[in-house]
Amino acid sequence: MAFFRKNSHSQSAGSVDLPTMSFGDHLSELRRRLIYALLGSAVGISLCLYYDVNIIEFLYQPYLIALKWAGYPPHLQYFKALGSIIVYFTTALKAGLVVSSPWIIYQFWRFVASGLYPRERTVVYKYIGPSAILFLLGVAFFFFLILPFLLKFIMEFNKQVHVPPLHRTWWEMFLYRHHAPPTPMPSSEAVKPLQIPLLAHDPTHFKPGVATLWYNTTEGQLRLHFGHQLLEIAAQPAKALFAPIPMLHDYLSFVTIMSLIFGLAFELPMVMLILSKIGIVTAAQFRSMWRYAVLGLAIVAVVLAPSPDIFTFASIYIPLLSLYGAGLIMATLAGRPKQPSPDESTDEAESAAE
Repeated sequence: MAFFRKNSHSQSAGSVDLPTMSFGDHLSELRRRLIYALLGSAVGISLCLYYDVNIIEFLYQPYLIALKWAGYPPHLQYFKALGSIIVYFTTALKAGLVVSSPWIIYQFWRFVASGLYPRERTVVYKYIGPSAILFLLGVAFFFFLILPFLLKFIMEFNKQVHVPPLHRTWWEMFLYRHHAPPTPMPSSEAVKPLQIPLLAHDPTHFKPGVATLWYNTTEGQLRLHFGHQLLEIAAQPAKALFAPIPMLHDYLSFVTIMSLIFGLAFELPMVMLILSKIGIVTAAQFRSMWRYAVLGLAIVAVVLAPSPDIFTFASIYIPLLSLYGAGLIMATLAGRPKQPSPDESTDEAESAAE
């Protein structure tokens, strides 16, 4: 680390631009940055708590659209008695952390910059803003592109896997011999099916003491009204073997984790560019390590994937590889300046003294 070089060689360099920072100074700087990060997080969480209803509608809309498109009830469930209240506050907490993440990243870079040389510090400050923008782009990339595609793919997969024909063997016929199958229905001419009206909108006037049943074509729901209650009759695609149970907490955790993963993943090109600019890792070294990068990013995708399926893994791994390629291009184009500046000469003199 550069701040260790400062501590050991600042006096010999004799430059006022390189103040000595002791271990206690670094702890004080770390404490200050943590306090600033926590204060920024509190502001973000408070703001998201105020607009929590709008945030919940915004976050859960992709899943509800996918459920409705596939023919499932567009509702999310919970098990615990206070599940909806817990999710209400949890949503504000996680959304506040995501919103305040650029501020947290900024505080992190300010702490790192306190232990760098002036030239290195200038490079870090130059790319703090773009790094925050990249983080938000990563979150938006997942939420608006990857998430709807992933949900639609899962729903299509559920509809493609049908319930297999239930042909009983002689042993099963013996086991279930006391449960005779129902009598087959008569021909269609002798059957009078129930006539359910198809309505584009829910009716507004109902007869007292009478239950009214209709199908809302706009919402795609079979609805029943009696007394003062309006109920939706749950339905799912016929013959589908898999049926999801949409859970509030599971969906929120999945979206939060994946948003943070994509936001941090989009920082990879900027990190590679900064390392190349500072001179810690050159573009040639990045190119020579591409095999290790391919393997390392695969391990990272496996560890970070919130669910152990190939689709979630691919949705993380492929963007990581693309971002590594983008970072390699940026590091190659940037390079290091050929003519060293006075600050670079000071850095090289200190490195030689080491």
